[in-house]
Amino acid sequence: MAFKHSLSIMTARFSTIYKLFLFLLVLAIVFAALSVSVLYPTLTDFIDQVKELEIVPAIGDYASTIFGSQPAEQEAAYAHLEDIYQSFLDIIAGNSVRINVAIVLAILLYFVFVIFMMWGMYSVSDIMHNYMSSNSKFGFASNLVANFVKAMRFSLLYTAISLLYYAVGVFLVWLLFVTAFKLSAMVGCFLTLLVFFALTALRRTVLAGWAPAMVSDGMSVTEALKESGKMAKERFSYLMGWYFAYYLIVFAIAIVFGLVTFGIGLIFVVIASLMHAQIFDLVVYYRYKGKRYYVDVLNVVDPNIKQRTL
Repeated sequence: MAFKHSLSIMTARFSTIYKLFLFLLVLAIVFAALSVSVLYPTLTDFIDQVKELEIVPAIGDYASTIFGSQPAEQEAAYAHLEDIYQSFLDIIAGNSVRINVAIVLAILLYFVFVIFMMWGMYSVSDIMHNYMSSNSKFGFASNLVANFVKAMRFSLLYTAISLLYYAVGVFLVWLLFVTAFKLSAMVGCFLTLLVFFALTALRRTVLAGWAPAMVSDGMSVTEALKESGKMAKERFSYLMGWYFAYYLIVFAIAIVFGLVTFGIGLIFVVIASLMHAQIFDLVVYYRYKGKRYYVDVLNVVDPNIKQRTL
């Protein structure tokens, strides 16, 4: 029922997807330009040294000797590739400080990007809450401005928790991949993907009620986080199972649409799924609290009429 209602609400406010897309596009362009301006000066010497190796032409030369060439030519081309590889390792060793600084800067830039992205996602939650609670329609840009302070508090803590969670998660996934890959490359990739989606679903389950509690009940950041934990405890099996299946389905759809539309469809699917997940969280929270909500202009759902379940 929550899935059906969240789809109805997203359809009723479908134009918000385009506004979210524009917001994320502008954000991505700004941070791409910022990343180049910050990282390129740090890695200029490293990039220039790598260019001098002419790696791509060397790979092309070796590939051209595979069919129809003499064994001596193949051996010479392969030996040249080995020399280039060793030179590449030497360049990395000689630029280790610059590379480490660039990695730290890239992590910081990504951290800031996610903060601003979650600012937009918080605004989506507030827009949908206003629609669900009173059939009101607020603009995306005006909502960004009106909720800036509160959204930033949420975004900072949400991003910090998520990055810490994924730092541990990526380490565990990497250990699984290395172990399973030794047995079978296919099995290793498949298990790694499943574990990644399971970790993502777990994080989403625990934090599903966070933004809804803030926009719906006016709770502070910490109060809403505690309320989200209570909701997750009560509805854990449902939310965990739903989000795990949801991420698998979205991943499959995104791959198909991406291949068919040369990447354009993939972007649309990802953004639509981000918005739908925010709405689904709200619907689950409303039903958890027993609140009435609009699914479209003419229909209002009251979870109290029947047993309060999802």
